[in-house]
Amino acid sequence: MNSPILITGASQRVGLALALELAQAGHTVVAASRHVHAQSAHPNIVQFRADLCQQADRDALIDHLSSHYDGLRAIIHNASVWLDDDLVNLELMFRLHVEAPYHLNLALGDMLRKVDKADIIHICDETSSRGSKSHIGYAATKAALQNMVLSFAEKYAPTVRVNGILPGLLILKEGGDEAYRQQTLKKALLEFEPGAGPLIEAVKYLLDSHYSTGSQVVINGGRHLKNRMI
Repeated sequence: MNSPILITGASQRVGLALALELAQAGHTVVAASRHVHAQSAHPNIVQFRADLCQQADRDALIDHLSSHYDGLRAIIHNASVWLDDDLVNLELMFRLHVEAPYHLNLALGDMLRKVDKADIIHICDETSSRGSKSHIGYAATKAALQNMVLSFAEKYAPTVRVNGILPGLLILKEGGDEAYRQQTLKKALLEFEPGAGPLIEAVKYLLDSHYSTGSQVVINGGRHLKNRMI
């Protein structure tokens, strides 16, 4: 059966690394992003340009998948924006972190059910469990994404497994100075920049797992314990 993995936000950073890893492992990957970059070129990667905040773009993506493929092996909701707190940004983050996954999960449910074992993976955030006084809207919308893991896991069992991954900071932001680097790394018990590897490992684990649904995998280097110790 021709059943790809759909990854949103796969044009850069962790999403790009994940798409390339799964493509190199032999999966067909549909990478849905606002921008297409040459780095994501791979014979197993189908690039689909879409602004997932817009329903029309999501509808076009759904039509493309249903008309070109027999089923879906997985949906990985990786698309994300980290914005400051105001009402305009809150609406944008809600559309991307909540509305888009909700819409795609519902619309593509039948395609997921056509394969023997399918997965939905929500890439949430470690702040979705503890909040963030400096990025309230971001943490709140990621918390909604985390909560939907529970509802969709129950809705789509037993054929489709639905799980979440809660990463801490994996890749430092570009352009930061050494003071930013040291301050940021010290927020975790494991004081190093891990890169995309931990998230890729977590995704592979969930794709291979046959007895995990409605669960959360935390990969934050022990940030929750470091915060407790301060």
